[in-house]
Amino acid sequence: MFRYLRRPTTTVTSEVDEELAVHLEMRVDELIGRGFPPDEARREAIRQFGDVEFTRQYCRTQDLRKEGDVQRGLFFEELVQDLRISLRGLLRAPLMTLTIVLTVGLGIGATTTIFGAVYAALLRHLPYERPEQLVRIYTDAPPNKFRFSVVDYLALQAEQTHFAQVAGYTGRQMAFSDGAVAERINGKEVSWTYFSLLGIKPAVGGDFAEVDGRAGGPRRVIVSDGFWRRRLGGRVDAIGRSIRLDGTDFTLAGVLPSATGPLERDLEFFTAAQWAAPQRKGPFFIIAIGRLRDGATRAAATEELHAITRRLFPVWRSSYQDERATWGLMDLQTYIVGDVSTVAGLALAAVGLVWLIACANASNLLIARVTGRRRELAVRAALGASRGRVVRYLLAESALLALGAGALGIGLASIGTRLWRDLAVDYFPRAREIALDGPALAVLAALTGISILLFGLVPAAQGSGGSLGFAGGDDPLRSMGRAATASRTMRRMRRVLVGSQFAIATPLLIVAGLFLATLSELGRVDLGFDTHNLASGSITLPAPQYGEAGRARAFWTEVQRRVEALPGVSAVAFADGRPPNDVGNFNNFDLEDLPARPGQSQPVTPWVAVTPEYFRLLGLSLLEGRLLEERDGIGDDILAVVVDRAWAKRFFPNQSAIGKRFRSGGCTTCPWTSVVGVVTEVKYAGLDKPDAGSVYTALPPDERERYLFVRSAVDPATVMPAVRQILRELDPALPFSQVATMEELTADALQTPRSLAWLVGVLAAVALLLSVIGIYGVMAYYVQQHAKDISIRLALGANPGGVVKLVVGQGMAVVAGGVAVGAVAAFAATRLIAALLFRVSAADPRTFAAVAALLSFVGLVACLVPARRATALEPASVLRND
Repeated sequence: MFRYLRRPTTTVTSEVDEELAVHLEMRVDELIGRGFPPDEARREAIRQFGDVEFTRQYCRTQDLRKEGDVQRGLFFEELVQDLRISLRGLLRAPLMTLTIVLTVGLGIGATTTIFGAVYAALLRHLPYERPEQLVRIYTDAPPNKFRFSVVDYLALQAEQTHFAQVAGYTGRQMAFSDGAVAERINGKEVSWTYFSLLGIKPAVGGDFAEVDGRAGGPRRVIVSDGFWRRRLGGRVDAIGRSIRLDGTDFTLAGVLPSATGPLERDLEFFTAAQWAAPQRKGPFFIIAIGRLRDGATRAAATEELHAITRRLFPVWRSSYQDERATWGLMDLQTYIVGDVSTVAGLALAAVGLVWLIACANASNLLIARVTGRRRELAVRAALGASRGRVVRYLLAESALLALGAGALGIGLASIGTRLWRDLAVDYFPRAREIALDGPALAVLAALTGISILLFGLVPAAQGSGGSLGFAGGDDPLRSMGRAATASRTMRRMRRVLVGSQFAIATPLLIVAGLFLATLSELGRVDLGFDTHNLASGSITLPAPQYGEAGRARAFWTEVQRRVEALPGVSAVAFADGRPPNDVGNFNNFDLEDLPARPGQSQPVTPWVAVTPEYFRLLGLSLLEGRLLEERDGIGDDILAVVVDRAWAKRFFPNQSAIGKRFRSGGCTTCPWTSVVGVVTEVKYAGLDKPDAGSVYTALPPDERERYLFVRSAVDPATVMPAVRQILRELDPALPFSQVATMEELTADALQTPRSLAWLVGVLAAVALLLSVIGIYGVMAYYVQQHAKDISIRLALGANPGGVVKLVVGQGMAVVAGGVAVGAVAAFAATRLIAALLFRVSAADPRTFAAVAALLSFVGLVACLVPARRATALEPASVLRND
């Protein structure tokens, strides 16, 4: 760092040797004066002097230390001086300073924000005890990975040896009522080992015990800190008291800490599961997790899981025939985070590219500034400033700009982090854990330091190079009366920087275009029904009050009668699922005519239970056969179902599906299910999912959980409050939850692609703006530097159109080169986001062509402005003032 300031070590050594030699000679001369012979005088002088070598080393060390202290002091003194002079110079160029600080600060802040999100989701350890030992255990039936059944969980619990503990859970909603309020709250049904496995200890009260998990055991619940404070007043004496959930009294066992992990976040309650021994392999609803024993390897644990499934399969073969299915495991963090690595990487790359464009733009501006200061820098060199001193002076300017950008980046990252926590919580994992903490601040500091090098080194090197009089070339002091022009190398460098900006902006714009096209295609997906004036909400009847035969049926009948009587209501129906993203159930089945081969998996499709009015309410067309009736599914040996056109084409492409039979759920002894009708398709599994076919069954009249659908001739917002009032009159303790119109549900289904399109689109727009500023600056500077040449051409009678063509041609060559390089890069990069696109090719030629045309157009406009300015030059005035 101080190598060009400090005296060389050899110089210090020679000075010490010289000084010691002088002192020694003086003593020799003194002894000779006393009468000592010269040889004896030298020997005596050396004896009196002592250890000469030790003295020499000591003096060298002291001199080097003092030299270092002096030089360090001089260095920092000169550095402060450089910074002070640089600050004054930057304040005299406020437009350039603000442009660099704002653009680079935006890039640093955005990149830090996205890194914070990526770090929280993918890199930060789960907030559980020894999270590296935690795994999720799943049923592996390629290509599917799905949950455990009760059979699976009980077998795992009984037979495994490689896990210190296993636990299971499933999501659940329950109605809470305390006599004054009734609300539907989200929670989980968990095995009694759940909290101890994760290392969570209740802040108040205690954990579940083994007896809580036994069938017929006590009904106990643990609640969140927020629920405890909001609904139970935060009273410690609430422990041991009863809480009414779904009409059943649960004893409050404990209260969780206020800070919880992602598996517990936004959940209000946790009940102890009491899973009874099942009669068949399905259904599959339990998420199993485990903690590996100390010293246990994942490979050994996986092998044991495979061995257990091999022993288990023959026992339950009659209800589950897929002999390829086994058990597997994955990191719990991988399961919680899900498949967001592509989205996270895309977002991080996008903001990183914007930061690079901002640095390139800053470098371009600083190169122009250095060119305009050739004479000043040459004077410094003439007065004795070394090349290193000039580099340090120019880097001081870059450092001030980068520090200003970093300070702005901190503010922007703080705002961005808060916004991301609030806005992305529903579709980005662990969003609540995003923070501007140590790792994020370290990245921000690194970006700031790298920015100094990215936009500071090139101008500093150019400013201390040959073109400014330090290493040959024209001497600027000899051209004080001529306009300063940049060297060919510097002009080429500026064009490369601008071209790189277009090369970086091109992939961003193409990705944004592909996402916008995807969003447009998703918006055009035919849901299969009219969404206008259609709303729905969820109702669940508690078992204790509605478990008696006929009680639930009477309630649903009364609800339908009263809601149908409301003004403006045209139709009412019930179902256990709702489009476009809420499937009632996915079920496997075995066709009578096309049975699955022994040991092979059965087909699986969405399975929706509905009332007969559902088809008319949604406006589905009957294509063949009949619709469901009230009598279907009640007391018949053969169950009747209606399928959609996609199901019929998938399994019976060249024949009628009417009358075809199958058995569902892997049951080989259950009654046959017969197809009685075919209707048009409806999206249930997501807008971007292919139509795999849906099956409609009759909703059992005593089913306690269902969605209420209301079609009205007026705005549903005016009808749903009256529906809520009817439910309150029928049962004050019954909550009406998840109320939404179909337009709102469809908009929610588009939330993730819309957010991606918005994020990348904004960054692409910023990149485009910076690129336009860059090309405009280069061409404006080109006109300024070549004003004399252009004036001579005009004075000699050159056509102004030719001048415009010259200037525009210079600029568009840069634009075209950058767009071409960017298009090639985008062609390779877009393959990585193909899975995020819908009905749009990653190499969509229309998007590539549109982006190339847009960049060429804005580049042309940016070049035309300085080109027109060039034609307006007055040759006589320019040549007179040169």
